Amino acid sequence: MATKKPATKAKASGRTNSAKSPKASKATNAPGVTDIQMIPLNQLAISPKNVRKVKPTEAEDAELLASIREQGIKQNLVAYLGADGTHYVDAGGRRLKALQILAKEGAIKKDMAIPCLVEPESEATVTSTTENLQRAAMHPADQFNAFATMIDEGRSETDIARKFGVTEDLVRRRLKLARVAPEIFEAFREGDINLECIMAFTLTDHHDRQMTVWNSVKDSHSVYPHSIKRMLTETSYSAGSKLGKFVGIEAYEAAGGVVMSDLFSERDTTYFENPELVERLAVERLNEEATAYVGAWKWIDVHLELDGSALRSFGQVHAQELPEDHALLKEQEKLNTREAELATIGDERDLTDEESQEYEAIESRLYEMDDEIDAAKPFLEDDRAIAGVVLTIGWQGELEVTKGLVRPEDIPAPDPDAGSGDDDERVSSPTSSTPAPVADPAAVLRRADGITAGLADDLRTTRHHILRAHLSGDYDVAFDVMLYTMCQQILASNHYHSDQALDFSLRQYYANNREKLVVDSVADKMLEAMQATLRLEWLELDQPEDFRAMSALSVDDKQALFAFATAIGLKAQMATDNRPNPVIEELGARMDVDVAACWRPTAANYWGTVTKAHIASVAKDIIGGDFADERSSEKKGEAAAAMELAFAEQAVEAAGLDKATAAKTARWLPKGMEFEEANFVDELIDEEDGSADGDEDLRAFLNEDAA
Repeated sequence: MATKKPATKAKASGRTNSAKSPKASKATNAPGVTDIQMIPLNQLAISPKNVRKVKPTEAEDAELLASIREQGIKQNLVAYLGADGTHYVDAGGRRLKALQILAKEGAIKKDMAIPCLVEPESEATVTSTTENLQRAAMHPADQFNAFATMIDEGRSETDIARKFGVTEDLVRRRLKLARVAPEIFEAFREGDINLECIMAFTLTDHHDRQMTVWNSVKDSHSVYPHSIKRMLTETSYSAGSKLGKFVGIEAYEAAGGVVMSDLFSERDTTYFENPELVERLAVERLNEEATAYVGAWKWIDVHLELDGSALRSFGQVHAQELPEDHALLKEQEKLNTREAELATIGDERDLTDEESQEYEAIESRLYEMDDEIDAAKPFLEDDRAIAGVVLTIGWQGELEVTKGLVRPEDIPAPDPDAGSGDDDERVSSPTSSTPAPVADPAAVLRRADGITAGLADDLRTTRHHILRAHLSGDYDVAFDVMLYTMCQQILASNHYHSDQALDFSLRQYYANNREKLVVDSVADKMLEAMQATLRLEWLELDQPEDFRAMSALSVDDKQALFAFATAIGLKAQMATDNRPNPVIEELGARMDVDVAACWRPTAANYWGTVTKAHIASVAKDIIGGDFADERSSEKKGEAAAAMELAFAEQAVEAAGLDKATAAKTARWLPKGMEFEEANFVDELIDEEDGSADGDEDLRAFLNEDAA
């Protein structure tokens, strides 16, 4: 309520009390006269004319008490002088009650001087009514902003909670609400959405994500909290999901993951905001668990998601029983015996607490041992040579390992000469005709880096074209890989033989995205230049003249044709693919293929496709935090364009980078695009230096044979 002059601030502690006497000063009760007077607390009482009869809540009283305890009286009381000499408070009764509690606790003196606006008794009812009717409640948005401002001023959550008599959890909730995107917060202030809706937006602190959802729902007929939460979390994993349990909050946060928590829910609702990171961590853990089986089985697959029925597509070999003297079986027998003893005792009398605890511990251990015994059962070496292991995640977030699975193509054909017997049961047949599931953990790991399946296809095609261009001009490498392939088909025992004189298949690799990705590229120009030098006129002749003409070509011309044709048959892969062919990686390494010199990431072929999180991560690692922060604040197109300039060949001029940083960005490549260096073949030739001697030995052998 307004006063004629500012009230004197009197701290609850009494340290700023300027009154020298506990007696009221300047007391008057003349009609129409009002004045600020310092009146002892023990001379004040609640006015019976106070019109507010509905009591505030205990929480509201507690907040006011805490505020006065910490900060003192911020506003004077309004009172009139009664006939008995007591001043009755008709405006500020809650403040008076709080002061009386503090005096009772000994926090302030009982006769502490309190600033009061003294008015005639005839005005008491009007004053009380005016204060309660005309006082506008503070909008919740203003409350949230006020708490946020206090934090910005350097106050802690604990300090704010103590000053206002609320819990720290309540402070955190109000601060969370204050951090919602400004446009959404303003909509709440204007009444376009209710408090429950803005509470739903606090699931994430990322304004971009909040605004994406807000733009989707703001024009709806009605905006509902559950719709907002569903849209915010539809791409996230709950901490209670099987993947969330398998990864764990600690591992997720340690890897830099952001956790979304619903502070306004009575249930423990926590979400992992970075689904790609969750999947990556899960795959990495599965791969780590899989190392225990490497070398012991023909193959190992890991799956994030695998329907149990999918395992019916495999055949299966069965484990052998454990020997009777195995430690686990001995332990199991001992526990079973003791459990039977305790059961007998329980039939005769009540078990003691110690016996009951022992009985429960035995039951728990026996339950655990069933899985341990199954896991310990051995498989025959011949069975492991045709079978594999699948690792996946169970519904409760536990690791599930299934051993002894046999792919349909690996099931041995029945031996027609063998009689019936135990061998017939070696491999059980699949019970489903559905193709066996194919694991692709590499795609999950790439997706965590912001590389979509489509972008991976583009990068694979680009890398393949670059390697093909190099191979087409390198006879030595082309000849070696062709000879290797021929020997694999003709001499290796695991390849079938045909009745033809020579059966060799060579097809050109084709990609749907070829025209967009490789036309007019550095590699394409290399291939065009190579093809322009080839002697191809013999192709216009009829058989067998074409063969005779080709045979008459020089060695150099033949080598050029051989290398070019070999390169055309090259398969495409990324080094990060599942089980990449190591020979293809060796080709690129042996030729020292410089992918970075043939391809640079642009907004069109890379940066415009990956996520902003990936852009920020690469920018931070290669260039620095300030540059990454700038990209994070930009729109996707702007960030992609800036990254194209920064990762161009001439980044110093294009993006203003210093030479050291530009040297790094000009050589940067996405994972899986580069080839490792490998010069061991050249070193081997240099060390042995036996090529000439080999030729002489061959000529001598031929001469002897002719003789």
